[in-house]
Amino acid sequence: MAITLQKKKEIIESLNDKLKDAGSAVIVGFKGLKIADITPLRKTLRDGGVSFSVAKKTLFKRAFNDVKIEGNLPPMDGQVALAIGKDPIAPAKSIAEAQKKYKDAVYILGGVLEGKFMSAAEMIALSKIPGREVLLSQLLNVMQSPIQGFVGTLNAVTRDFVCTLDQVAKSKN
Repeated sequence: MAITLQKKKEIIESLNDKLKDAGSAVIVGFKGLKIADITPLRKTLRDGGVSFSVAKKTLFKRAFNDVKIEGNLPPMDGQVALAIGKDPIAPAKSIAEAQKKYKDAVYILGGVLEGKFMSAAEMIALSKIPGREVLLSQLLNVMQSPIQGFVGTLNAVTRDFVCTLDQVAKSKN
């Protein structure tokens, strides 16, 4: 059934609003995905702060043009959806996890990051970046490492001194 012109305008406005506030968006291809699979997928994405929109390719193209995304639009073959989130990594990471669960049914076609179109390979690479909490803990570990080494060295000096005194005491007995 054809979509009315008013409904198309509403979809484009909704996509424009989401894209303007987005940290990134992933263009998702899907085939053979059942409605029973889409509902839990949407819930999982929503829990991760990612919206999942399915629309016609022409409506996505119009929304991209309205928001003025730079670069070349990646090829959008088959059925297409858009995963949009405020976190730059969350949409790519969420879709990569869905890709593992729904093997050939869900795949990354490309995306948008910082107002530029990205290829599928670039979005997959983005999905492999650890989350914010992991990166912060790694940074903290790197910052604490020299201090821990210094404390270990100071402890070794006192330990060695005590061991030497103990050995001297044993040798005199």
